Amino acid sequence: MLKAIADERNRLNSRQEISGLGCFKDDRIVFWTWMFSTYFMEKWAPRQDDMLFYVRRKPAYVGADNGEAKKVEVEVYRRDSKKLPGLGDPDIDWEESVYLNLILQKLDYVVTCAVCTRSDAGDIHIHKKKCQEVFASPSKHAMDIKGEESKMSYPNIFFMIDNFEEVFRDMTVGEGEMVCVELVASDKSNTFQGVIFQGSIRYEALRKIK
Repeated sequence: MLKAIADERNRLNSRQEISGLGCFKDDRIVFWTWMFSTYFMEKWAPRQDDMLFYVRRKPAYVGADNGEAKKVEVEVYRRDSKKLPGLGDPDIDWEESVYLNLILQKLDYVVTCAVCTRSDAGDIHIHKKKCQEVFASPSKHAMDIKGEESKMSYPNIFFMIDNFEEVFRDMTVGEGEMVCVELVASDKSNTFQGVIFQGSIRYEALRKIK
């Protein structure tokens, strides 16, 4: 699947370099609807669940320059729903829909949280760490309010840890230490891995957060 996407992007880039023109919209719709149908709608396609996600762009308003702004919405359907948008629906952004379903269904994610210190020489020393599988979501909810309804966050993707207190309750950080976080994505066959986020925050900075 990833190779097919890479080949399509290379084809479009080569075509633009040769002709100096953009690709035909119909060409793109044909490719991306084929990708969506083949990898997410077919019964044989390996999947994480039976949900399908569609990125719909609706006209919102006409700006001062007569440009039409688009309102982006994510629609979710069960795979066997009779209300599924038709392939080729012009209001569906099929390329983004493929990417969104790829992120949500075809990849696995593991977050590693570690308590570390940095030596005078700049070396990082890990004192304690925990790894936890997490799941990507196009929505979010407040962590400090239980029972809060989720809100759509797309195009931002959040990675939820529902049992955070249980998993990380013995991860304590003290003066001179810092918390380091790394998020790694891999495909289902684990043939490739990639770090998609790395970050750290010092204990002193954490104390300032209210």
